[in-house]
Amino acid sequence: MSLPSVRFRQILQASACAAIAAALLYGCQTHNPDALWKIVSESCVPANDAGKGPGKCSKVSPDGYVILKDINGKGQHLLMPTRRSSGVEDVALRLPGQPNYWQYAWENRHYVSDTLGRPVPDDLISLALNSYYGRTQNQYHIHIDCMSRDMRQALAAHDKDAPGVWTRATLAGHAYRLVRVQAADAASVDAYDLVVRQANPAMQTMAGHTIFMARAPGGFYVVDGYFDPRGAEANPGSAEELQDHSCKDVPQLPASR
Repeated sequence: MSLPSVRFRQILQASACAAIAAALLYGCQTHNPDALWKIVSESCVPANDAGKGPGKCSKVSPDGYVILKDINGKGQHLLMPTRRSSGVEDVALRLPGQPNYWQYAWENRHYVSDTLGRPVPDDLISLALNSYYGRTQNQYHIHIDCMSRDMRQALAAHDKDAPGVWTRATLAGHAYRLVRVQAADAASVDAYDLVVRQANPAMQTMAGHTIFMARAPGGFYVVDGYFDPRGAEANPGSAEELQDHSCKDVPQLPASR
């Protein structure tokens, strides 16, 4: 197998710092793939259980997840389970009765606005889960952050796609598939379950999938990519590339008089 392209390496290197909010403790130069889990298990959950607040997290939920401000990006936050879960390949995620972390991530999108100090329109908010090959941390984490107007326009090309039908799409120059889901709110959308149900287990393992979710007319887009460093179907396995950690297109508040 040939080495990933320079672009892929850049994405993975950026993800190294994007995923490691724990670099505040451990530093980006010494990579620790369990850094996020250490924050969850050694700071956030124990502090919360002791009645001392969420520790290094912004929130510890009784529904079994935490919200953590990522050191990369102006407003980016991460949603992580309070239990040990390596990532998209975790077989436990497919068991009945599992939490819909995508719903919880969407419901906590206000943390991005709160940190920026100005409201982020829903059409510029997105969620992303990187594949095993496109991440640096071995704790399941959904990136909650802005996306650019350009990415919104790229998705808008599919606004009239038939609901429930998977369609090929080129986003950020890479091959993806997406489906428009009609839903009143995120409680009706489990992006992970949708990807599992359309995946071909004989051809693709879940470890290679990367998932993205954003608003669509009357519902949401769920986007699925699969890690492939070569050819027409090339994809770095990091749907985080579809986000904009600078939040450059979020409108500024009017100047006070």
